[in-house]
Amino acid sequence: MASTLMKWKGAGDLIVAGILTLKPSLMYASVVTRTLASWTGLHLSSAEVAPGFNQSIACLVAAVGVGHVVAASSGPAARPAIFAMNLTWAVLGFMTCLTPLEWGLGSATLLMSSLNHASFSLALYLLDGEVIRGKGVDGPRKKGL
Repeated sequence: MASTLMKWKGAGDLIVAGILTLKPSLMYASVVTRTLASWTGLHLSSAEVAPGFNQSIACLVAAVGVGHVVAASSGPAARPAIFAMNLTWAVLGFMTCLTPLEWGLGSATLLMSSLNHASFSLALYLLDGEVIRGKGVDGPRKKGL
């Protein structure tokens, strides 16, 4: 199950990268993002302000997606790195969103992304709790191991 989750997360990231490349407003002005902005006061991002930076983010998201897909077929040993990467993304994103609003660092899009990565990290941990110890397991866990 954990490998399947990683594969689908990777596929989702590749779709998001495509959206960020072709029609970024679908992400930046989505219902979820606008709702988060209204609840938190965080600003809405706009690809029109810095299209080159937006494309850099699309490339990053695509690379992360490919990493998830490759890791999904690499066996349980790849899971801790994927877990750590997603948890790090979530924690740093949440910390950024907690900076003073006048700094302009946090955004509703970053908060949405952080929630996504935190949810994935939790789901991966629930499917394979060994990821937190730097190991991955395949199949049912045995007592004493």
